[in-house]
Amino acid sequence: MKYKVSVMVIAGMLLTASSGFAAVQYQSLKNKQGEVTYQVKPAKEASVPQEEELQRWTTSRDLGDKLLQEGSAAVFYVVAHNPNRQMDTRFKPATFTDLSVLRSKLSGQPVVIADSLAGNYTFKSAKVFFKPVNMVNPPTPEEEAATAEKLRKQAEASNQEYAMMPVELSNQLLHIETIYAQGKNEIAVTITKSKNEFTAYVDEKVDFTSEKVAVDGVEMIYTKYKGGNSIVWTAEVPGSTELYQYQVDDMSGQYLSKADMTEIAKLYLK
Repeated sequence: MKYKVSVMVIAGMLLTASSGFAAVQYQSLKNKQGEVTYQVKPAKEASVPQEEELQRWTTSRDLGDKLLQEGSAAVFYVVAHNPNRQMDTRFKPATFTDLSVLRSKLSGQPVVIADSLAGNYTFKSAKVFFKPVNMVNPPTPEEEAATAEKLRKQAEASNQEYAMMPVELSNQLLHIETIYAQGKNEIAVTITKSKNEFTAYVDEKVDFTSEKVAVDGVEMIYTKYKGGNSIVWTAEVPGSTELYQYQVDDMSGQYLSKADMTEIAKLYLK
């Protein structure tokens, strides 16, 4: 059993929440080979973890929120609700408010970080998730079992509900959310990396209208909803089989038009 990796759960939540507004009536995007790269499904189709797993996951999430510093990671072993002796990897993003420092940190990553966006929106901040090394080079089942047993004994000896082991972060980007602001209005640009297609689950009660648009030959999904609008598309990661999902969310209450959103998207197609 591989480590449960918290960033993927976090990323999934971000995708679910933001894409919940960006529902596309269960449409999908495909690559040139006709393979689905992005799809929307009703929330009722999302897998629901067993109660024991959910309680363990919630505990390790809360511990990570409480104990980890920004830009750090650790493996947690939670004693309760853990009959299979599993571990969870938790980590916090690094926050950047200086654009030049952010670009330096992402040097070598094939992603675009815009200086500003349409309508005089300027860079405000970014939260960046980097892959922990145990995601880059997963342990063998035997190594994982040995680590879990070591942490279980540590928790038992210290009479605590958990034990943790620090894990280094690699320089490989997993997820970044960049905020651009104009006064109190904000636009979020989210880039997420994955080995699999992206799936967004949406509550059927969300009121929206959506359409597919082509921007410089790239198919995207533009959505208008009560609180704003968004545009989403996918791109292949150069030199690999992985994908990036790009999503632009107008968080200011529909101040930007579809034309504005497509102009923003063009900045990321260079």
